[in-house]
Amino acid sequence: MHPYFHLGPLVLWSYGLMMGVGLSLGFFFGDADFKRRNIPIPMGVFLPAMAISGLIGAKLDHAIVVQWQTLRENPFAFDWVATFWGGYTWFGGVLGGLAAAAILAKIYKTPVLKVLDVAPVASLGLACGRMGCFLAGDGDYGIPTSMPWGMSFPHGIVPTVARVHPTPLYEISYALIIFAVLWRRGRRENYPRVRPGSQLAAYLFFTGLCRFFVEFFSRNARVYAGLTEAQWVGIIFVLSAAALTFFFPSGATNADHSEPSLATPAIDRGSQALPETGRAAVHTGRA
Repeated sequence: MHPYFHLGPLVLWSYGLMMGVGLSLGFFFGDADFKRRNIPIPMGVFLPAMAISGLIGAKLDHAIVVQWQTLRENPFAFDWVATFWGGYTWFGGVLGGLAAAAILAKIYKTPVLKVLDVAPVASLGLACGRMGCFLAGDGDYGIPTSMPWGMSFPHGIVPTVARVHPTPLYEISYALIIFAVLWRRGRRENYPRVRPGSQLAAYLFFTGLCRFFVEFFSRNARVYAGLTEAQWVGIIFVLSAAALTFFFPSGATNADHSEPSLATPAIDRGSQALPETGRAAVHTGRA
């Protein structure tokens, strides 16, 4: 594995490098998605807000998971400072990012669900983040296995010579598949036919479901009822997806909320010859 790379005198940590790649891809595909769906929020505002909020959520969730037992037994002994610098969790990052997106939707007076339908782009962030974990060998690998694809991480940050499940590769695989399918579903010609929030619901459902099953091969501590924290959050994601689907307005699609394209004039040149009553009717129809 390669926890870091040398670029002349510079030392680049593989996880930080992949985070940079993930942010770059997020900007490119997020901006393209907002433009094709006429979302007025500038990506130069949206992405930094998501990154900062997601980072805070990922750090806080990691701190809680790492010291879960201490938090349960003696909350006053919980060391926030030490664990805050220890690492990240993906689900904490997602929750923090969703909160930031919802706030920006309110600020820019855009339907919240329509903004949150950018969620599939987060799958690219997951794939890049897990590639960083894989390259660094930071302990996110799974339990020992005798399967032929088992791998060892003797030079990782958390080394092991045992052959283990390469769980980061499992997560990269399902994240890229989810992104590819939902990105195609959200194309300009398809999106008006789907209901607001359905992209978010699909992302939550498939991400939560896939992570739930991958966790059976992970080394993460079981926090309650034999399940890991990530599995419980995966269950919440699936239930949230079901709730979004159940509470969709019946028959409502994104076409019902779309605005006229700036490239298409509302009234063609022929309308200039309409009598005054025709003009009034046209104006009333646009009110």
